[in-house]
Amino acid sequence: MSREISYTAAYIAVKFYGLTLNPKLGKHFQSEIIQFYDRIVRFLPSHLSWNYKALKSLFWRRFFVFNEELLLPGDLMHIICRKYYIQQLVEQAILDGAKQIVVLGSGFDHSAWWFSNRSIPSFEIDAPSMISRKTEFLTGQDMLSNHLFLESIDVNQASVYSILSDHPGFDTTKRTVYIAEGFFDYLTLEATQSVLDQIHLLTPDHSLITTFFSLDELNIFHRTSFTSGVAMAGEAIKLPLNMDGFQRVLAEHRYAEHRVIPYSDMRKALIQPSGISLPVLRGFYVMRYDSTSF
Repeated sequence: MSREISYTAAYIAVKFYGLTLNPKLGKHFQSEIIQFYDRIVRFLPSHLSWNYKALKSLFWRRFFVFNEELLLPGDLMHIICRKYYIQQLVEQAILDGAKQIVVLGSGFDHSAWWFSNRSIPSFEIDAPSMISRKTEFLTGQDMLSNHLFLESIDVNQASVYSILSDHPGFDTTKRTVYIAEGFFDYLTLEATQSVLDQIHLLTPDHSLITTFFSLDELNIFHRTSFTSGVAMAGEAIKLPLNMDGFQRVLAEHRYAEHRVIPYSDMRKALIQPSGISLPVLRGFYVMRYDSTSF
C-alpha cells in the first residue's frame, strides 16, 4: 500500500465499520456516523476497500473477530470504546461551554465532520498526504461545510501553534476542545510536551480529550503483538511512559483531571451490557483533562 495514507488510520476505519455492522454495537452510534465509515471504506485503495464486501458477510466478520482476538484480545472492542467515549466526552465539553474543536492527527475520523455539521468550527490537523486524501474524500462525497477546516502540517517545518494562531477561522479566545485520539502514543516525550505547550499558548481555556495505551499493563506476548502490529502499519510507539507517567506530564503542564475511563469500566458499562462477551484491551484509557491557570 502506498504511504500516501496511514495504515493505522485506514485499519481503524475498516475495523470500526465492520464492528458496527453488528447491531449490538452499531446501536450505540448514529446512523450518519456509520454511513460516514461505509463511504470511507469504499474510498480506500483497492487493497483495503475489498474489506467492504467481505465485511458484509457474517461468516467473514466472525472470522476476522476470531483472528484478531487470538492475537491481541480486546483490540477490537477498544476501537468501539474509543469512538464511543470520545464522542461522549466531546458532547459534555460542548455542554460545558466549548465553542470550537481541533482534532490532532485526525486520520479518517468522523469527529470534525460530525460537529462541524452542528455549526461548531472544527479543525483537522494531520500530515499533508492524509489531509489531501481526506479532502478528496469529503469533496467527492459533498461533505465539506463552512465550519470544517482541514489543515496540513509538516512537523519538520511547522507547529500546531503556527498553523492555527493566524488561521482566519480559529478564535484563540474561545473555549476549545482538542481531540488527541491515538495521537500522543506516536510522539516522543519532547514532542508531546511541545504540543501541550503550544495548545496552552493558543487557547488558555481548553479541554484535552485523549487516549492512552499503558503497555506495561499487557503481558509480554500481548505487548509484542501490539507493538508488532503497529510496526507492520509503518508506525512506532514512541512515548516512553506508563499511565502514571503520562498523568504526571499532564499535571506538570497545567492540566486538571476531569474524567478518566479505564478499559475495565468500558467493558462493564458498554461492552457487556451490549451482549458482547469480549474484553477491552488492557492498558487502554480515554480521558478528559481541563487546562488550569496555575
